[in-house]
Amino acid sequence: MNDRITEAVVLAAGEGRRLRPLTTFQPKPMLPVANRPVVEYVLDSLFECGIDHVVVVVGYRSDRIQMHLSARYPDANIDFVHQESRLGSGHALLQAEGYVGDSFVVCNGDNIINADIVSKALERFSVTDSVATVAVASSDTPEEYGVVVETDGRISDIDEHPVTNEGYLVNAGVYVFDSTVFDALRRTPSHDGETRLPDVIHYLDGFVSSVIVNGGWLDPSHPWGLLSVTETLLARLESSSISDSARIHERAVIEHPVVIGDDCVVGPGAVIGPCACLQNNVTVGANSVVERSILSTDARVDTTTVLRDSVVGTGAHIGDGVVSPGGRADVILEGRLYTDRYLGSIVGDRAHVGPNVTLAPGSRVGAEAIVGAGTTVHGDVRERVEVMH
Repeated sequence: MNDRITEAVVLAAGEGRRLRPLTTFQPKPMLPVANRPVVEYVLDSLFECGIDHVVVVVGYRSDRIQMHLSARYPDANIDFVHQESRLGSGHALLQAEGYVGDSFVVCNGDNIINADIVSKALERFSVTDSVATVAVASSDTPEEYGVVVETDGRISDIDEHPVTNEGYLVNAGVYVFDSTVFDALRRTPSHDGETRLPDVIHYLDGFVSSVIVNGGWLDPSHPWGLLSVTETLLARLESSSISDSARIHERAVIEHPVVIGDDCVVGPGAVIGPCACLQNNVTVGANSVVERSILSTDARVDTTTVLRDSVVGTGAHIGDGVVSPGGRADVILEGRLYTDRYLGSIVGDRAHVGPNVTLAPGSRVGAEAIVGAGTTVHGDVRERVEVMH
């Protein structure tokens, strides 16, 4: 049996391009879910399982992660290692060589996990003679993940491009490795310039075990995923979380579940919720409706605005009478068409949406873009572009 494992590597170097424009100025692990960055859920789960040394591999907008985690966990033993060029998740793990010992946990920093997943992976690794353990889960969209081919708990392959989508377990992004993984990664060929961590399974000298961890694994990889994951977490709240410093007008309506952060202001007649998150210092004007939506820090929503199934970035301004009605839409992300997705609009950081604008389902307004009064937006508005009707 292996000794107790107390070290972990968190892979948090990626950009999250499918979540643009929300990741223009911050990396995907820092996006808020129920008013907490995704990466916080990962670290909390690791610490709960007795991990006392975490190596965080950072890259894109690394300062955002380093500053936040250093402030959030001032007494924790956290090392930050830079992946200067994004050459894949396997290459990212290689950057941690020399910072960890014989055996360690590896987690994706942009998926929400709970402590149960980590503890199950650790337990499985400890009672088998495997060189690695991979947490696997059922998924309705296996084409989005590496599909795991396994027999009696032994993994033979992780197929990144499955031909069919039925009856598969997928890679949940939580691993336990021994130190031989680093040599195996050096033997692992790259694809399209990237060394992918799941590919290392073929090059490890020994068998790889799996453990099923259905539940507790949530992946906000797309804008609609950010909303659905938030909804899932809010549904677990016994009561809404409203900061003591928030100022909620007595004629405003709060519909459970919601999370409202510090120094928020909600005007008279406004309806917040259900499933709405206001980060810190958010203003919602009189008679506006915010439902199943995320408003990031310093966002400002003026009067008589309707936002459903939408995400508003940091410092963005939504004018009077704007309507983002939500609903189903076909969305193109990184050249791929996603059909019939439940999504309102996405407004990037510091964008300005003028009064009486209509934001059609699936529309995206880039960071620091300006949308003029009375405009109807379909599709995408690029960052720093001004659009007038």
